[in-house]
Amino acid sequence: MSETAPTLVPHVHESDRSRLVAYDHGAHLVEWTVDGRRVVWVSDEAVLDGSAPIRGGVPICFPWFAGGPQDDLTPSHGVVRTATWRPTETDGAEVWAWELDSSDVIEAPGAEHLPGPFRARYAVALEQEDGTETLVLRLRLTNTGPDDYRAEAALHTYLAVDDVRQVRVLGLEGAGYLDKVTGEHEVQDGPVTMEGETDRVYERSGPVTLADADGRALLELRPGGAAQTVVWNPWADQAVRLADLGDEEWTRFVCVETVARGERALTLRAGDTTEVSCRMVPLLSPTA
Repeated sequence: MSETAPTLVPHVHESDRSRLVAYDHGAHLVEWTVDGRRVVWVSDEAVLDGSAPIRGGVPICFPWFAGGPQDDLTPSHGVVRTATWRPTETDGAEVWAWELDSSDVIEAPGAEHLPGPFRARYAVALEQEDGTETLVLRLRLTNTGPDDYRAEAALHTYLAVDDVRQVRVLGLEGAGYLDKVTGEHEVQDGPVTMEGETDRVYERSGPVTLADADGRALLELRPGGAAQTVVWNPWADQAVRLADLGDEEWTRFVCVETVARGERALTLRAGDTTEVSCRMVPLLSPTA
């Protein structure tokens, strides 16, 4: 991370196998290591003074993804990822939980584009599954207003890899996708591999497995509550344009995101609560 002394105060949790680090800024999980190896990746150049989104970890996108349905909304990925969330009481295996509502962001840039009032609760949990410690992220969204509305949401997960050019994403074979680099609609043929800038919205929600070039499974992601999966990496040419990303850091991560956007956005009915989640199961720790 940046060598400049951060002003944000981190939350740190350690178990027998896992280490987690998060901030109230964006309710942002920035680190998950298992047995000393990174699973969730964050940039060494990440801005940690609260003045900008944090590059890496798991940004929360709401109530729009990227520039929204018409790609004309700012800030990118909505207003909650740079808001200061309030820590709240945890339940069960939850390590941390936060709350935020529309009144907390009413003065934020972009608040005029909120589709309606909301209350959000986000939790980070470590749960045991067949003797394996798994990470579970849950974003609960409640429409606190009198009218139904639609909103986009995502858990924008950055995953650590040795070299993005040598990894495969399994589970999306045969899925249709929008290639946002070319603007074309395609159908996935075989595992997803990356040979250049990658920004694809798959019309499938998993489960998805991250594997190395030899086909060894590294991590399984099981999304819930959202119908799409986004696979993203900026590659070298785009990476140099990002001030909070080292020139060579693009090789060290791939984003495999749980997403509800566009025609697959969430329908939030008046008074109802919906949940977007992702469970991550380490199969082979990917990188130091």
